[in-house]
Amino acid sequence: MHQSHNIPWQIIAENFKFVHDDKSTTPPFTGLRPKQNVQSKQLIHFVNKFHKAITDFSETERSKYPPSFSSITQGKLFSDELLEKHREYLNAQNQRIEHWIDRSHKVSHDNSEPTISYSTSHGDLADVVKVLLAENQLEPLLMLAKHPLIPLAHLRHLSWGHHFGFSRVQESALHAYIYLNCAEATDTLDGGQYAETPEYRSLLLEIGNSMDYPAQQIPHTRFMDACGIYKLDSGAFQFSYAGGPHQANDWPKDLFVHHDRPLLQSYLKDLFALMYRYDMLMKECGLDPNWAVEIAHHSPLNSVIHTEHKWIEESNSWESYII
Repeated sequence: MHQSHNIPWQIIAENFKFVHDDKSTTPPFTGLRPKQNVQSKQLIHFVNKFHKAITDFSETERSKYPPSFSSITQGKLFSDELLEKHREYLNAQNQRIEHWIDRSHKVSHDNSEPTISYSTSHGDLADVVKVLLAENQLEPLLMLAKHPLIPLAHLRHLSWGHHFGFSRVQESALHAYIYLNCAEATDTLDGGQYAETPEYRSLLLEIGNSMDYPAQQIPHTRFMDACGIYKLDSGAFQFSYAGGPHQANDWPKDLFVHHDRPLLQSYLKDLFALMYRYDMLMKECGLDPNWAVEIAHHSPLNSVIHTEHKWIEESNSWESYII
């Protein structure tokens, strides 16, 4: 398991077991189920240790950069080489800081002073943030996060039913990281049982299916291409499926990503790096990544650990926490 010296994956093995086609539920269930003696306090400890591992790496990485950056008003945000590499998302316009400043718009509420904002019409800028996170281009991101003329935090969550803000980077990285490490912890990786679950098929759709503003998929599709289940040149899976993730008979049975273990370990390392880079950016934007809740939301933890959401009038926002 990745980061096993910091993240106690053995707690997953102690509290969950793999079941296949369990007919005690409708539809029958395949995946990780809590053991009868499941220890919720142990699992909360797991969440807290996982959270700490991310923030420790984030703080170490942040210390490598200056405490502040000049808020430039003209010039390039990223290199021409990076633009050429990611032509699908980067262009000569969004390469310029002036473009980011010009695209923001002023909004006001209840006769208050107007503030600058981004909205769902700026999904292309959120995709640039995702590319920069994937490519470890942290200096421009740290500068943008504090820029007085660029409301970068507004690009975190953008939605018109399907959400496409840069929070997608954290969501997809965390989902894949937890799923594959839990598979190894419960001895379902080498035998390929992990590929039999609806959860796995849902993960594949999340990290590879066509959607609006999909730049968060860059590291995932690169990995799946190397595993032979995705085609980067066509931007599509190398297999066809007729039904949703719960329709097992409509999916191939051999969508494996574990055969090349060094490749898998490199992928897990990349996912972990994405998470601590995201943590850095969120904190630079003045936002709380709320890792404990985000981790607890994922299977199999969400079958034991419960979270609650509460509206906070003072901050005019929702607060989520573990109960």
